[in-house]
Amino acid sequence: MKQLTLSDVILAFRDEPTAIVDRLQALGLDAKALEGKFSKELLSTQVLGSSFLKFLQDNLEILGVEEAIPAQELPADYKNPFEKSGAKIGDRLIALGLGDEAKELFSKDTLNLEVLGSEFENFIKQNQDKFLGEMEKQAVKGAQNA
Repeated sequence: MKQLTLSDVILAFRDEPTAIVDRLQALGLDAKALEGKFSKELLSTQVLGSSFLKFLQDNLEILGVEEAIPAQELPADYKNPFEKSGAKIGDRLIALGLGDEAKELFSKDTLNLEVLGSEFENFIKQNQDKFLGEMEKQAVKGAQNA
């Protein structure tokens, strides 16, 4: 199967009548490999993008593209930063991957404030400029180190 681009995916799911075989080829499947799996009449059937999506869902196993990515176990010390119960903002930020950076972004009083998961989500939204600025700073630092 070829490396897909966004253009390939858009082409495969465009909302105009297109043969199933053409849509499958846009997704990188070989027409010859499809010959024994589906009738020529079915492969030449013109369908819209939504019908093609249903066709894919129904035939993933036949197409041989149902390769699930195995889930990795969460680390034993994993903490959900958005859990419903109360936790300190600082602890939630550490769970998100911010360590010392969080101390630079917020006061000690703010970091020690205990909030619920929904309150933390609102906190993130209200301070998105600070977070985006920190992410940009980290990205620049990473690019310079590369």
